[in-house]
Amino acid sequence: MKKYAFITGANKGIGYELVRQLAEKNYHVFLGARNEQLGQQAVDSLNVSNVSYIQVDISNSQSIQEATKKIHETTDHLHLLINNAGIALDFNTLPSELNIETLRQGFEVNFFGTFQMIQAFLPLLKNSSNSKILNVTTDMASLTMFANGETHPINTLGYNSSKTAINALTLAFSKEFATNGPEVFGITPGFTTTDLNGNSTGGHTTIESAKIIIKYALSETNYNGKILNKNGIIPW
Repeated sequence: MKKYAFITGANKGIGYELVRQLAEKNYHVFLGARNEQLGQQAVDSLNVSNVSYIQVDISNSQSIQEATKKIHETTDHLHLLINNAGIALDFNTLPSELNIETLRQGFEVNFFGTFQMIQAFLPLLKNSSNSKILNVTTDMASLTMFANGETHPINTLGYNSSKTAINALTLAFSKEFATNGPEVFGITPGFTTTDLNGNSTGGHTTIESAKIIIKYALSETNYNGKILNKNGIIPW
């Protein structure tokens, strides 16, 4: 059976590298991006026959439904869904100064968007044996690591809490599908230099971070319900 993967937020950064590396593993990869021009440019730059552009805005229910229909024109099954798209709007804002609308916007994309993606693509994933849903999260979503780990100095309420909610969502879906559906788990690649953090220096490259995610995506070990980083399972 030909293997298909769909990656959101994939016109740049970690998402783009995930597409490139999975395409090298002989997956047909659907490159998801909100902006059609940027998405198609990303596909063109890869210059391979097994990558296709899919327009998707994960904060828009209709856009997600249109994406499922578009993919259904090519395949009736999906092996891998990587929920990579996300926004970070409050890296330099103290919790006491955070605007409520900014907080809501982060949850609308990061949490509700991921939730809608999983629900919409379940039929395609269930048509494939050993399918997987990977939710890209962050070290800061772990309350243990947020309080005491390397990310302790970073106090970003909106982004962190929306990703903590994704971890909870990951656990809930993994419990539902423990015996009758796709494997569901989360991966934090660690601090990575991308547009999301203003290209802050000192992080992993997107190539390095994508390799961490791909390692778990293609692993034969069942990680259902787990949150992982480069070293293995991390605390909640």
